[in-house]
Amino acid sequence: MTASASVERRPTAEDARRWVAEDFGVHAVTVDEVTGGTDNSAVVWRLVDGDGGAWAAKWTTRPTRTGTRLVASMAGVGLGSTPAVRPTEDGRRRSRRAGGKLALSRWSDGEDAATVGLDQDGWCAYGRLLADVHAHTFPLPPRRQGARRGIRRRRRRYRADIRALDAAAATSDAAPVLELWRDARPRIELLVRGTRLVPEAPADPVPCHGDPHLGNVLVEPGGVLRLVDWDEAVVGPREIDLHLVEFSVLFAPASAEQLAAFREGYGPAVVDERRLVRFASVRALEDLTSTMQDAVRSDGAEHAEALRVFTGILAPTGSASLVEERLRRALGDAPRD
Repeated sequence: MTASASVERRPTAEDARRWVAEDFGVHAVTVDEVTGGTDNSAVVWRLVDGDGGAWAAKWTTRPTRTGTRLVASMAGVGLGSTPAVRPTEDGRRRSRRAGGKLALSRWSDGEDAATVGLDQDGWCAYGRLLADVHAHTFPLPPRRQGARRGIRRRRRRYRADIRALDAAAATSDAAPVLELWRDARPRIELLVRGTRLVPEAPADPVPCHGDPHLGNVLVEPGGVLRLVDWDEAVVGPREIDLHLVEFSVLFAPASAEQLAAFREGYGPAVVDERRLVRFASVRALEDLTSTMQDAVRSDGAEHAEALRVFTGILAPTGSASLVEERLRRALGDAPRD
């Protein structure tokens, strides 16, 4: 198999049909694009082959080597944390197509937990699921492979985005949407202070999913949970995953009872509060700066969606609001109980 030359356009369903047949030996009868994700650098299709088997094909331009290696490693020891992956005809985890990488896995009939919800037993199973990932023996990826090492997910640093947005907001012809940025600036500065928190102790690196919010947890028939979308996988402190449980990015915070059930399933672990809060501050800043940049540059539906996410992060159930009280405590700006 020879990789296709890079193209500017977004791959189509017909591209997926041809690529999956040539690269993976799966001949699709139907191919449907899956919509609803927020990753503009990726496309996902649901394929059904001649025998009725359903497959998920994902094409992405993002560096995902750690995720594909981690999924293969877990599958190799029998961990069912993710749907089964099919290798290419020549034994590789992914093929290269149109300037991106293509992976194929069994389609899961489960629904995401953010939509269907989890009961207390489900939250306990969610904890066990992440505990299994974190306990898996997996080597630290070589830096030369471009592997993500910490909490930061974007190549462009959020501090550069903050400076750019401040400069744009200060001009006489600033876009009206930047008024929201100016209003949020004191809260942005509080989060910046949170990124400077020094953890209480060094962390042992563990394999992390990197983005295990409930939207990436599938509830399959029978209640089995699976994690999907491993593009953010990283080997680092366990708080990279755990802060997304404590400080939801889906505008639906977990209750005290749900968190207690999660911790019961996860089991005993030393969790560094300052590192947890620091990571939540970085995540909130990355999301705030990227969505405001999107709002400034776009119009129509894309502009409206960027504004919805930006204002949602700052709303009472948004990730920025959820971390602020504990951030102030960690900074010593509020009295402890």
